Amino acid sequence: MKIGDLVRCRPRDPGEDFSAWLGIIIGELPAGPWADATEYKTVQWMNSEDRNALETVNHKAKDLVAVNENR
Repeated sequence: MKIGDLVRCRPRDPGEDFSAWLGIIIGELPAGPWADATEYKTVQWMNSEDRNALETVNHKAKDLVAVNENR
């Protein structure tokens, strides 16, 4: 996944429902020298049920699912 891709958040358990949220990757934080060496993506989220709900959050890349790749 790269900057510009549309993504959804992967639920961590069956009770989580993020279906109303759609995000676009606006930044990348490369894996660093810390113990888990995880790559992070900065995502701007929009909620389809509440158009005024916008959030910018850093997520582990493995917690995101690509909806549409911008190539």
